[in-house]
Amino acid sequence: MNTQEAVRFFRRTFGAALAFALAQTSALATTVVAPEFEELVNKSDYVVRAVVKDVRSEFARPGSKQIVTYVELEVKETIVGEPPSPLVLRMLGGRVGDKRMVVSGAPEFVVGDEDILFVRGNGKNFTPLTALMHGRYPIARDEATGRGYMMRNNRAPLKDAKEVSGKMDHERAGAAGEHGRRAVDLTEAISPEQFAAAIRAARKPDNGRANEK
Repeated sequence: MNTQEAVRFFRRTFGAALAFALAQTSALATTVVAPEFEELVNKSDYVVRAVVKDVRSEFARPGSKQIVTYVELEVKETIVGEPPSPLVLRMLGGRVGDKRMVVSGAPEFVVGDEDILFVRGNGKNFTPLTALMHGRYPIARDEATGRGYMMRNNRAPLKDAKEVSGKMDHERAGAAGEHGRRAVDLTEAISPEQFAAAIRAARKPDNGRANEK
């Protein structure tokens, strides 16, 4: 997909406003409605548990101000679907030198991150994550117990797969509540294995695509 097609897709799909700054930073504003869990699963081409191996950004083409980022992944587990090998996500936005382009709400990846990712239209859509930030679920580990648990993109622990459709605020895991106590009990957060099992259970044989218009 070329840059013009990406912009047209962006406007058509999300009704977003483009705001490219003339200075060093460009920005893409987005409005995305959180999908229901079954919708998230079945609208995705595939879902994987993966570790980020490499992240690189470059201009979309010579002379362009638009930046694309490539995220190379090491797939630890294919949960549903059939991802390509190797798996490299292509998304709009990133940093090249002192130039930066931001897609508001789009996750930023760092080498070593481990996530469960819902992927759709990689290389075709301006972002390859289904429903933007709602398509990425970082995996963390409780320092006290060593247990792995799931988070949402805003780092809030995920206690149930159904919570993917809830409003995503900016609270982070381990934030202090009243009296300085932890706001969330990490033992309530679901494990990567539990989340993967829920994804497989929600997947329809036809990916739910028969009902899409």
